Amino acid sequence: MTTTDPQHIAGEIAQQLESAWNAADGAAFGAPFTDDADFVAIRGDHHRTREAIAHGHQAIFDSIYKGSVLRHEVAQARALTHDVLLVHLLSTLTSPGGPLAGTHQSFASMVLVQTPAGWRIAAFHNTLIAPPRG
Repeated sequence: MTTTDPQHIAGEIAQQLESAWNAADGAAFGAPFTDDADFVAIRGDHHRTREAIAHGHQAIFDSIYKGSVLRHEVAQARALTHDVLLVHLLSTLTSPGGPLAGTHQSFASMVLVQTPAGWRIAAFHNTLIAPPRG
């Protein structure tokens, strides 16, 4: 059954990303993106194209985020048009080492577009949530 519920569609995409991250599989991470997608990482790095997103993620899975675990929660999803969704994700990353050793959260915005192959991510922008000052 095909659904048009933005929250459900967003949840499926978020689960794909989470599963691919936790399997340290760059190709699977890139799979739900459009061929010409844009990805802005928490460090401000801009990756353009599905191939670049997959390659860049494989590089971090093999290095600074090796052994990390990611969890996504869809904070909000709404239709902008019948074939474009705006999604906000709350992500929790637990990493055993690297620049983000420990547990950190980020908030991401995704633009999903409906394609002949299904819903795909056209744009993803991730922002690290700063820890409380104190």
